[in-house]
Amino acid sequence: MHTLQATAASSLALPPENYIYAIAPCAGSFAAISSDDSLRVFDAANLDHGSVIAPKTHDGVTALRSYAAGDSLVATGGREGAVKLWDVRAGHAVAEMNTARRAPVLSVACNPETRTVVAGTELVSSQAVVAFWDIRSPQQSRLQYVESHNDDITELQYHPSRSNILLSGSTDGLVNVYDTTVSDEDEALVQVINHGSVHHAGFLSERTIYALSHDESFSVHPATDPDEPAQEHEPEPVHFADLRDPLACEYVAQLCIGSQGPYVAAGNKIDKRLDLVPLVANPTWQFDRDNLWRLPGAHGEEIVRSVYLDERSQSVFTAGEDGFVRAWKPADEDNSAQAPTGSAKTSRPKDKKQKDRFKPY
Repeated sequence: MHTLQATAASSLALPPENYIYAIAPCAGSFAAISSDDSLRVFDAANLDHGSVIAPKTHDGVTALRSYAAGDSLVATGGREGAVKLWDVRAGHAVAEMNTARRAPVLSVACNPETRTVVAGTELVSSQAVVAFWDIRSPQQSRLQYVESHNDDITELQYHPSRSNILLSGSTDGLVNVYDTTVSDEDEALVQVINHGSVHHAGFLSERTIYALSHDESFSVHPATDPDEPAQEHEPEPVHFADLRDPLACEYVAQLCIGSQGPYVAAGNKIDKRLDLVPLVANPTWQFDRDNLWRLPGAHGEEIVRSVYLDERSQSVFTAGEDGFVRAWKPADEDNSAQAPTGSAKTSRPKDKKQKDRFKPY
């Protein structure tokens, strides 16, 4: 086990009794959405050096995503049925997209290669929609998938290298993978994984998918390549079931991918800690608890909402329900270990408003 120590903390000047939903990198700094519906930015090198981009982004902000690596644009989603694209350098929204029937937006994803923003909605009138917009023509969606999920769409993520492949996850238990160049929904669906109510899901690699449920069950699956014929012996999925016992945690915040590989962020409020547990694929997918990174103290007795492994500053950033963003670096005795963000000293391997709504733990 290795240790990360807190090096800085800031409330981002949030009003009391508010907490932070998510953080995302943008233009060399970070954006944050909070329970007061604000959008704020802060400097990784000085957490107290920040500003308010918008005091009210939405009537119930739900989602935050970077538009592109190193870009100053971020996308947010809200319960009033809007997706907004913000330029944090300019300090205002540059585009707004609205869902049909003003269905509340629960998840967003961005694809700068195709200039696309996509939203996943809550179930409204028996429909949960994956809606796509070209940001150059935000007035009307260019594509919608309306039949693939029958409950709230909680996760969206594009493939790491193929701009036409999108993954969605839902509380209906399904993780779907689409070829978004195909408008016919049945033909666009290239893979369906039945996992359980999806909290988070995404691509571990170009050929691997993970899924995490709201009851902390975790699984890893081979990703189907729509351009290749089906193999006679596909790799079997790996099911870990409930992670709380094996990882000695109370909840799983998310999965993070750094230069050293993927880590599961597992929190324990009673012990006031967060562990970043490596997920390794040698010889098969398993957790390497001997080499976990512990964040002692974490966010006290409050849940950690968001974790980001920042290679640029060689830091880990966390945000939580205590209303703080915290920065972490390896403790002195662990400077020689392979930190989650990678380290210049080591070689890298090759390859309050809606509180109940946002508290699935």
